[in-house]
Amino acid sequence: MKTRVISGIIGVIIGIVVITQYYTILFDVAAFAVFAVALSEIYRTFKEGNSKISVLLLAAAGAMVLADRYFNVNLMSLAVVFTVATVFVVVFDFEKIRFTSIASSIAFAAYVLFCIYSILRLKYIMPVESYGYDAAFLVVLCAGIAWGGDSMAYFSGYLFGKHKMAPKLSPKKTIEGAVGGILGSVVIALIMTYVYGLTPYSTNSVVADIGKNWIFIAVFAAAGSFVGIIGDLFASAVKRQQGIKDYGNIMPGHGGVLDRFDSFFLVATIIALMADFIVLSNGVI
Repeated sequence: MKTRVISGIIGVIIGIVVITQYYTILFDVAAFAVFAVALSEIYRTFKEGNSKISVLLLAAAGAMVLADRYFNVNLMSLAVVFTVATVFVVVFDFEKIRFTSIASSIAFAAYVLFCIYSILRLKYIMPVESYGYDAAFLVVLCAGIAWGGDSMAYFSGYLFGKHKMAPKLSPKKTIEGAVGGILGSVVIALIMTYVYGLTPYSTNSVVADIGKNWIFIAVFAAAGSFVGIIGDLFASAVKRQQGIKDYGNIMPGHGGVLDRFDSFFLVATIIALMADFIVLSNGVI
């Protein structure tokens, strides 16, 4: 427990430092670093019959997608090159390579890449000149919904949990815990949005304005918390099928990036949807 707490505190400190660089290229570099570590964990998960070349191709493709804003990458051309290269890898090394392993790695990596890109995309569609620090706040809100909901689910399950939600995937998770986690996420999101509206960082903020419509925030927080639970179960399902306990050990007591960010990744897609709604409605709800 001590190791887990210390690791968690260090993680929070690093997270705070990284979020202060959200509007710089340093955050993009940090985002790719997370993707790279996740990719190494994916390779470890599907290592049997996999290929280091395919992982390098995935890393290169991920870097180009995440850096699209800086280099104006033609994503269609990138997809074609990656697809052809993958086919060549399987054909010319078919005695060692298992297509099922490579396909699983590609699918998992694409899922993680899309979720990380959702976080980066926020600052492109919500520039600081027009939306203040809304995009950075939404990233913090994503963390609050994902990890705050996780904590509330743990305590709710511990105090009231009786009915198992997915006994084969995660024996400790209960329906009562899930409900408590979703309600906790809603409360956390409402408080965070209210507090954000009181800070000087909310100048020109659209999020602070729509935060007064608590139903909007509550609905998105509940939806985000729900998909976060599904993301957690998805990560558990893959681990069970591959016969591993953790994806990695980069965070002592917490496991790997995929263990710690399993719910965060999917919540990011809901937050990105929320941002699209805000931009399209121009803040009028």
